Amino acid sequence: TGIVLVFRGLEDGRRQIVGVHSIGDLCGYLEKDGTYNFSGVALTDVEACSFDRRRFDAFVEHNPDLASALANDMSDKLKRAAENMAVLGQLKSQERVAYFLLQLADVYSRKIGMSEPLQLHLTREQIADHLGLRLETVSRAFSLLKNDGLIALVGADAVSILDRKRLAAFARLTAA
Repeated sequence: TGIVLVFRGLEDGRRQIVGVHSIGDLCGYLEKDGTYNFSGVALTDVEACSFDRRRFDAFVEHNPDLASALANDMSDKLKRAAENMAVLGQLKSQERVAYFLLQLADVYSRKIGMSEPLQLHLTREQIADHLGLRLETVSRAFSLLKNDGLIALVGADAVSILDRKRLAAFARLTAA
């Protein structure tokens, strides 16, 4: 249960947030030489299972259905990574924020059953780290989306999506 933020620390102290994980997601993978390429931090209370890597790999080897499910999970993660690269490389700052809100709403509704208002559980700075933007740019984007009637800000940590179809069009998505 809960929500985990996965990131990669950079040598200069900055970090690049690469994902927001929740129920059913695998978080501890891509280990090389006994170390992981990414770190995680719990955004909410988290209950998780941990497995010894060697025992888990042996179990997967003897259970083809699980191996298939893990391959599908990795394929989905690669697809999302490619989509995120396109978002970061092609969309303007406000479009990135709109895309992020739609993706977060989708994850929360599918996996956690959360409804409106959407609890962000991330600071504006964390959202900026995830989207490759500056804090000020993210704050400005939230204000513009609010002023355009696409979202409503609910306190400091929640958003209501007022017009999902227009927000998706704004984020240049064909379906949300």
